[in-house]
Amino acid sequence: MIDFQNPYGLILLFFIPLFFLLRKIGILKKITFTAVLSDWNGKTYEWKGKIYQILSISSRILTVLGFILCVFAFADPVISEQKKIYTSLGTDIVFVVDCSPSMAAKDLNNESRLEASKDSIFFLLQQSEGCRFGLVALGSNASVEVPVTSDLDFFVQQVENISVGQLGNGSAIGDGVSTAVCHLASSKAPRKCIVLLTDGENNAGEIHPETAAKLAVDNDISIYVVGIGSKGTVPIDYVDPITGKKYAGYLDSNFNASSLKKIAEIGGGHYYETKTINELNDVLSSVILIESTVQSYVYEIKTVKLYKKVLFLSILFFLIVFFIRYFVLKETKLLKYKKKLLFREILSFFSFLFIVLAYLGISWGTYVTPVLKSGNSVAMVFDISYSMLANDGPENVSRLEAASVYAKKMLTRMNDVNISVVAAKGEGIIAIPLTQDYSLIESLLDVISPELMTMPGTSLGKGILKAKESLQKANNTAGQIWVFTDGEETDGELQTSLELCAKDGIPVVLIGFGNEKPSKTLAGDGKTMIETSLRQKELELVIAKTVEKQKIYRRNAEIFYINSQERASASKVLANLKNEDKDNVFTMYESKPVERFKFFLLIALCLFSLGFILTEGNLKKERKDKDKKNTNKNTFSSIMIKFFVYSTFILQLFTGCSSETYNILQGTQYFKQKKYHNSSICFLEAVDNSARKQNQEVLPYALYNLGTSYAMLAEEDAALEKYNQVLLMQGISQELQYSVYYNLGVMCFKNGDFQGASENFKQAIKIDNTKTDAKINMEMSMQMIQTKTRQNESKINPAGHNPNAQNDTEEKIFKHIKENDKKQWKNAEMSQKQNHANDY
Repeated sequence: MIDFQNPYGLILLFFIPLFFLLRKIGILKKITFTAVLSDWNGKTYEWKGKIYQILSISSRILTVLGFILCVFAFADPVISEQKKIYTSLGTDIVFVVDCSPSMAAKDLNNESRLEASKDSIFFLLQQSEGCRFGLVALGSNASVEVPVTSDLDFFVQQVENISVGQLGNGSAIGDGVSTAVCHLASSKAPRKCIVLLTDGENNAGEIHPETAAKLAVDNDISIYVVGIGSKGTVPIDYVDPITGKKYAGYLDSNFNASSLKKIAEIGGGHYYETKTINELNDVLSSVILIESTVQSYVYEIKTVKLYKKVLFLSILFFLIVFFIRYFVLKETKLLKYKKKLLFREILSFFSFLFIVLAYLGISWGTYVTPVLKSGNSVAMVFDISYSMLANDGPENVSRLEAASVYAKKMLTRMNDVNISVVAAKGEGIIAIPLTQDYSLIESLLDVISPELMTMPGTSLGKGILKAKESLQKANNTAGQIWVFTDGEETDGELQTSLELCAKDGIPVVLIGFGNEKPSKTLAGDGKTMIETSLRQKELELVIAKTVEKQKIYRRNAEIFYINSQERASASKVLANLKNEDKDNVFTMYESKPVERFKFFLLIALCLFSLGFILTEGNLKKERKDKDKKNTNKNTFSSIMIKFFVYSTFILQLFTGCSSETYNILQGTQYFKQKKYHNSSICFLEAVDNSARKQNQEVLPYALYNLGTSYAMLAEEDAALEKYNQVLLMQGISQELQYSVYYNLGVMCFKNGDFQGASENFKQAIKIDNTKTDAKINMEMSMQMIQTKTRQNESKINPAGHNPNAQNDTEEKIFKHIKENDKKQWKNAEMSQKQNHANDY
């Protein structure tokens, strides 16, 4: 939906009918051209009949359209999108996908079972707002492809990459389920579930599926099993990704559903059989409905400005008009009005120039806007170039090993922080997306080495930019970047990347490892010896330049360097994390550049209008009284300028907040545009003005509107204070009382206080029992109270439960899974040494 950020600018459209009205009553007189003209600088001018007449009319129409488009651009048209930003966790779902060769069978709408599974997962993503997803692939063993993450782009990419046969020919269902449990167990989401997509029975692996299912139940994880495909003879066609050999033929499909049902039964979920893609989509949709949970959220309004597109059309129209008038109609050759036309065209030229400047989007200055954040995110960038293998770390360990130990110790002191891991060498790659699965991060840090990437060189800048990209996937959290490095780089892009982070308000910490004294180590070819050292002075110089540049952007993003061997260095880095309030929400302030296109457009519109008014206003009829005529000629311009100034003054007076009533009107306009910060300012002025003038009719409505704006900004304590002030006032209308209690109920419901929500909705019903919204919401609140009670009861351990035996089994399985994770990371490393030495 198209909206206008500056709707009062549309008032300028009234100048068009006013202009034609002034022509009509004779104050302005249109410059006219005769049909046959001679003496055009000694040349004969030939009027080409209807063609020129049509071109003349077209140029006038395009001129008016160009002016209208400029006014529309001045009104700042935008397309607004309302997006939910969840401030609490929802459901965590891990898909365990069978990648054994039988999943290549094509019996689901002529698609292979694996491709159908992928399509259904993508279908589910579109209707599961607020959930986080993970992916485990299973074959002869199991592999974590994606930890539980909110980075859906990364998740989709990894789902697309899984292929039939990538993990061998078996189906280690027990290993797959237990791997998913291991990486879901530490999640603090209120609901956790595993969706197993398979077409066979367990025939590989070291963990029995029923053991894995019991492990899931012990960790409050539900298991849903989906049997895919039909029974009988089905065609199969795939290429083994390991050997490259192509297989084609027919498969005798006859899996045992009873074992799969048993897994679902023990896991507290359901078993489904699907033979078509539609059935598979329906099944996954039902899982989402079953596992859905209540989440608190706020709305984020994203606006896309359209003024540049509008101005582009305006510029195009004016260029066409210029071509018609100067090169076709040749209006400037008219001797009688040449001076006046020249004056008009000079003003028109400068008007066009200012329109172009507006189109260029020139900006200066900044403004501060509040941004709601929920939780912290950290992107860890590890320099894995060969210089990091120099053994000058604590106790003569390598720099990379020291960085790994340092990061793992920091993980133990972090709580509920989303972390992504980026490996930086000649390029930057996201090894692990934003997740709270610290066990997977630790497994990577245990085996991290330069062999994870083949790209030679060292580009800290590209690693930082990739980290910045990963943080943008969770823009509702307060993100920062930590770089573990010795400062060696080969492309000099570090300062550029730091400046980009500073411009976007992202804090960056460079953590130095190694010694400033040179050490020797081998390059990537395994032969060339290189000297390397910690480039602390270079890093500090780059940061100093970036901080100086940061003043231009007026950002408060902290960018600093710290040596890892400095005392309490980790505490200083961790202190940079934002403290959350009791509602897991905090407000940050971001500065944004002020676009000045309205300023340039206002000048352009003034010059354009004056060009016509001043030239046409001086074309008065011949009067018998010569003195009167001269007087008119000398004073008309000043009269029109005064008229223009007074009109502008009236316009500004009309658009200003001059009274409490108009404060509320303008605040309401901002509220409808989802500009809650601006609306709160206007409502606050209305409250102050009403209190000062003791206007008891307007004051309660101003307080109510201010409280509602605060609620939309998640400033709930302030909103509650304003609502209570309204309820304490005497003589307020029942409609206003109903609205206050209703909004209080909504606030309580969003925060999980269902008892408080029920009480407030009940008060609203007592005031006005004809409205159904409060009744429906009260029933929902009562249902949530009952659901919460049942969930608390289900957490009580049953009789005969032996927690020690459970913990021993769980510990052994989780240890096995973590060792398998390390093997997977090892397998990702290059098996042969890289034949290059240009890392230094």
